[in-house]
Amino acid sequence: MKGVLNIIIREIKYILQSRLYVLAMFAFPVIDCVFLGGIYISGNLTEIPVAVIDNDNSKISRTIVRYIDATPDMEVKYRLQNINELKDLFFRQKAVLGVYIPKNLQKDIKRQKQETVTLFVNSSNYITGNITDLTSQTIIATIGGGIKYSSLTKKGVPPKQAMQLLQPVKNDGARLFNPALNYNLYLTPGLWLSVLHQMLILVGVLTIGTEFDFKKIKTMTAAANGSLANAFLGKMIVYMSAAYIHFEVLYRIIFPAFDIPIAHSASAAMALSMCFAFSAISLGFLLSAALKTRLDALKGCLLISAPAFMMSGYTWPLDQVPAPLKLIVQIIPLTPFLEGFRKIYQQDLGIAFVFPFALHLIIMGMVYFSVSYAAVYLWNKKNEN
Repeated sequence: MKGVLNIIIREIKYILQSRLYVLAMFAFPVIDCVFLGGIYISGNLTEIPVAVIDNDNSKISRTIVRYIDATPDMEVKYRLQNINELKDLFFRQKAVLGVYIPKNLQKDIKRQKQETVTLFVNSSNYITGNITDLTSQTIIATIGGGIKYSSLTKKGVPPKQAMQLLQPVKNDGARLFNPALNYNLYLTPGLWLSVLHQMLILVGVLTIGTEFDFKKIKTMTAAANGSLANAFLGKMIVYMSAAYIHFEVLYRIIFPAFDIPIAHSASAAMALSMCFAFSAISLGFLLSAALKTRLDALKGCLLISAPAFMMSGYTWPLDQVPAPLKLIVQIIPLTPFLEGFRKIYQQDLGIAFVFPFALHLIIMGMVYFSVSYAAVYLWNKKNEN
């Protein structure tokens, strides 16, 4: 144990003496979390700009415009005269939705003639385009249903029967886990954990890569009373402890500060997170042990961690990912971790339900740790003379 303690003390000294270590471990993760949380803190998009071309200027057309403007999602900011003006707004990204109301809309409706309100959706941004399209379609359908209902009741159809004719199949349902479709609750935690994933791999890369760069593998082993295993264990204890502090701050302080609740418990999230930390740090060890220099290992770290969030299944379902890629992403620690974390965070499920993901992370971490240890051990044996 003395050898392990010597490595722990040695590693803490290195961390405190190196600005790169301090920035990588403490400053960058906190800054990134605050910055990313600040971007999505509103949770839902509001007052998305809408342009209207009202060629009818009737009671019905004004009702359509008023309903659109009354939704929290959208705001009628532009009243235009023609399609060319709308095109110009779209090209300059000033409007997301264009509503074209034809002339004689109200007259044609009263003549029992079907008319069309045309919706132009700027879908260059998928999120704003989808929200405005869905909301405006709902508004048009609601107003159309109201007009039809009024027509039926004027013809003597009882109100209850008129409603049944308008809606022969009644829709009933409930949104689960994120009923308000809050973007902050959906995306921000995944981004925060992706940042920590990068940090954990990075410190794993730096701690072994530094020993290679400064030719201190033998010095490190000597400090561990001649045991490379003690050296690896001591380093892992230091960075697992740092990871524990990070996750405590994240779940106990940052999550509440941004009003993001964990449905089950922070303790369950912490248990899974420590399995994740072990796996990610071990992956960093492996990259350094395999690539030897810090520069090459950092390139490897960037290659893995940069696309990890997009490939993790958090935003795009894993069952829609091609089979070869699916196998690759399953050996990146972030993938099983986010799958398990979402069950704790959103679905209120405990350790029993996330045990397969924890086991996945532990086995993966043990493989990475063992292979990295073996690589450094063989290198040490080869260069001991």
